[in-house]
Amino acid sequence: MAIPISQSLVKRLANLSGFRGALLTFCLGSLAVLGHAPFYIWPLTILMLAFLMIRLDRVRGSAKPVKAGFWTGFNFGFGYFLFGLYWVGSAFIARGPEFIPVMPFAVFAFCAGFALFWAVAGALYVKFSQRSISLSTTSLSTKSLWRAPLFAGLLFLAEFARGHLIGGFPWNLPGYIFPAGKPISQAASIIGIYGLSALVLIVASLLAVSISAKKYLPLVLGLAVLGGIFGFGHQRLHAAPVQNTQYVDGVTLRIIHANIHQRDKFDPSKYVEIANHYLRLSMSAGFDDVTHIIWPEGALPGLLLEDTGFMSALDQLMRSGTGDAPVFITQTLRAETRPTQTEPDYFNAAVAISFPANEPWQASSFYDKQRLVPFGEFIPGGKWVEKLGLKSLSTALRGMTAGQSGSVPTIKGLPPVSIQICYEIIFPGFTPASLTPSGKRPEWILNLSNDSWYGNSSGPRQHVNQARYRAIEQGVAVARTTAGGISGIIDPYGRQLRRKNLGEDGILDVRLPRPLEKTLYSKHVNFILLLLMLSISVLSYLGIKRSY
Repeated sequence: MAIPISQSLVKRLANLSGFRGALLTFCLGSLAVLGHAPFYIWPLTILMLAFLMIRLDRVRGSAKPVKAGFWTGFNFGFGYFLFGLYWVGSAFIARGPEFIPVMPFAVFAFCAGFALFWAVAGALYVKFSQRSISLSTTSLSTKSLWRAPLFAGLLFLAEFARGHLIGGFPWNLPGYIFPAGKPISQAASIIGIYGLSALVLIVASLLAVSISAKKYLPLVLGLAVLGGIFGFGHQRLHAAPVQNTQYVDGVTLRIIHANIHQRDKFDPSKYVEIANHYLRLSMSAGFDDVTHIIWPEGALPGLLLEDTGFMSALDQLMRSGTGDAPVFITQTLRAETRPTQTEPDYFNAAVAISFPANEPWQASSFYDKQRLVPFGEFIPGGKWVEKLGLKSLSTALRGMTAGQSGSVPTIKGLPPVSIQICYEIIFPGFTPASLTPSGKRPEWILNLSNDSWYGNSSGPRQHVNQARYRAIEQGVAVARTTAGGISGIIDPYGRQLRRKNLGEDGILDVRLPRPLEKTLYSKHVNFILLLLMLSISVLSYLGIKRSY
C-alpha cells in the first residue's frame, strides 16, 4: 500500500539546492531540536532526520556529491546544535562585560565544531550509498532498504565520536528526545542512551525509505520497534509504582536550592549576604530531623575550607540543634602544591564535613572532578594560552586540574555513592568508573551542579533530563542539588519524586530511594553498540554495492 503523501512537496524539499537548499537544511536541523527538553515533540525530530537522509540521497546528482553531502550534514548539524546549545552564550554574559564580545564567536565555533561530525557522516553516506533514489519510483528495492542501516550507522558513529573524542560532549544525543521516567526511556536500563539513539536513527531512516518509495512497510517496521519498547517500559513502570518505593533507613537529605544570579557570585561585596542566605536555608524548620545537608556546586566561590570565618560560623550553626549535627556536603575549590611545583594546582572538589561531639569538625577525603568543562574550568592549550591573558569563565584563577582518581569519599551515615560534579553526569557509563574506595557498586548518585550560568533557558531542563537517564541506566537514585537549575530526588526509574524548579528558592527534605538489582546496562554496552553499528555500516555498504 502506498503512502498518501504529496510527492511534489517532497521533491521540492529534497531537490532544493544552492543557498535556499542550505538554508532549508539548516532549518530542518533547527526544528529537530524541538524533540528535546523542554518540548519533547519527538516525532518531529524523527521526521527531520528522515528529511536529512532524503536530502543526502538527492545530492548524488551534483557535480561534487561527496562535498555536497559534507555540507548537507554540516548545515543540518549546525542548526541542530546552534538551537540546542544557544544557552551556552549566557555563561559569557554572566561572567562579565569583558567576556561578552567573545560570546558569538565562541558559540558559533562551539556548534560548528560539533556539526563537523555530522558533516563527515553526510559525506561518507553519500560516498558509500553510490547512487540517488528517484522519487518517481514506488518500488521498494534492495538498494533503498540497505540505505536505511547505512544512514543510521554512520550518524550513530558520528554521535558516538562526538561523545568521546577530545574529552567528549554527549549533550542532546538523539535518544534524549524521549522524556526520562516515561515508558520508552526505560529501554535505557538495557541498552543505555546510545542504544536509544541508535533506535531513533533507525526509525528515522526507515521513515525516509517509506517516504521515498511511497510504501508503508518500512514505516510500520519502525513503529513496531517503538511500540515494542513502549510496551516493555510500560510494564516495567507498572510493576514498580511510586508508592512502593523502598527507602534507605535513617537518612533524610536536605537539598539546598537557592535562587541567586550567577553574576552576583562574582561580586565580593555580596559574599557574606550569599553565605548567610545558604546558612538560613540550611537551618530552617525541620533542621533537627535532617541527617545530611547538601549545597550545590558554586554556592560560594573560592577555597571554602580555608575561609576560617565561614567554617567557624558553619561549625557553630551545625551544632546548634538538639541532636547529632548533620553531615555537611558541598563543592569547593581546593589547592595542592606538589614538591616539584612552585604554583599550586586547583581542583573542583566535593567534600563531606562532620561535626562530632566535643571534637573539631572533620573533613572527608576529597572527590576531584575528572571531566572539566573546556573554557569553563580550563583553557585548551594550557599554560601557553593562559600566558596570553585568557581566563576560564568559572574562575579568575588559572585553569583547574582534572582529578585522576574515580574514588569518592566515604560519607558518614550514607551508602556508597558516586559523586558527579556538574556535567559529569551527562556521560553514559561514567558511574562505574566512580567506584567507592572499597570497590563496591555505588548505590546512588549525588550530582552537585551550577546551572545558574544559563538562566531560564532550555539548558538546565536538558541537563536534568540527562541526569534522570543515568538513574535508569544504573538502577540507582540520583539526588541533585543545583544553583539556578532543577533540584530534587530521582528514583531508579528516572521519575522525579520531588523537585525545585528554576526561579524557586528553598529546600527539599527528601528520603533516599534504595537501588534496584544491577541493570543489564553497563559501560561495556556502549562499546558493544559501537562495534554493532560499525558492523551494520560496513554490511550496509557491501549490501548496496552488491545490489548494483
